[in-house]
Amino acid sequence: MVNQKAIAERLKVSVATVSKALSDSGDISAQTRAKVLEAASALGYQYVGRSKRKRDEETSCHYVGVLIHGDWEGVGGGSYLQGMSIQGLKLDISLVMHYLPAGQTELLLNPAYQTGALREGRLGGMILVNRWPTEVVKKLSAVAPCVSLIHEVPGVELDVVGVDETGALAMLMDQLYNLGHRRIGFFGRCGAVTWSRERCGAYVNSLSRLGLELNPGLLCDASAEVLNGKSAACEAQVDYVVRQVERGVGAWMCANNRVGYLLCRGLKDRGLRVPRDVSVTGFDNQATDPLGCPELTSVSIPGANLGAAAVERVHNRMHQVDWPKMHVKLPCGLVEGWTTAEPRAEGSKAG
Repeated sequence: MVNQKAIAERLKVSVATVSKALSDSGDISAQTRAKVLEAASALGYQYVGRSKRKRDEETSCHYVGVLIHGDWEGVGGGSYLQGMSIQGLKLDISLVMHYLPAGQTELLLNPAYQTGALREGRLGGMILVNRWPTEVVKKLSAVAPCVSLIHEVPGVELDVVGVDETGALAMLMDQLYNLGHRRIGFFGRCGAVTWSRERCGAYVNSLSRLGLELNPGLLCDASAEVLNGKSAACEAQVDYVVRQVERGVGAWMCANNRVGYLLCRGLKDRGLRVPRDVSVTGFDNQATDPLGCPELTSVSIPGANLGAAAVERVHNRMHQVDWPKMHVKLPCGLVEGWTTAEPRAEGSKAG
């Protein structure tokens, strides 16, 4: 591990000068600070705030970092931010936004890529948007309380603010069940994605609640890249669904709207009609290219409420450091689209 002494030796300055530069102390020049940050970056020095810091007791205002990487708009970014901003005003919290490109989250451990508030250890807490690597989150959470939006982080205990997957899937399953469907599959299972695992588990829960058989052959996998809109490579999975539809599986619940529309498009290209031959539901109702398909029956995620809840949770955590970690779940709303109908009559053919 590169330490501050190594940086000082490289620049032939004192360790105290390096420390002041990294913490944005006002009694060194901007030129010296820039040289220190450049050397720290070149040597691979990792530094995230001060683990032992004192907050300014003369003001009630706290700084909370909103750390984002990868796709922002695709996960309801605008509505998240709206809720965070409104709740931040109520709680006298100033939000410090920081964005990193996908796949470059480790840069946040480099002082050259940190905001002053993070480098100085002035953040009272942090909100993590999108899926963050475990090792990065471990280092961040050692500095200040962290709250993750939607995603759990394997190996790290932290607060998570998400949605009630069980209740949302129950609404969709009940609609299919009330239409007469009894053989229902799940499209988009992915063990690497928190919300996909939870929605698949909620699907199994609803089958059990309604007394329907769980057939492992009706769990169709998808990659994290497909789920997150980075790839459309799911032709083999669509072919598998077609074979199951031919065997009488009349409805498919999808992990999100992206794969829902990919499935609808694939079925249409193979001569199946949605919803006349097969019903399809989505999840999240975000702005997604429908690919020329009817609007999905889905559920809406309360983005603004999630953002507000994340700010409130991190605010509470700043004052309740030793309390058990919490997973807050907010309800979703049903969106009645045009992709669900009664099952196709027994023995009828698509065409």
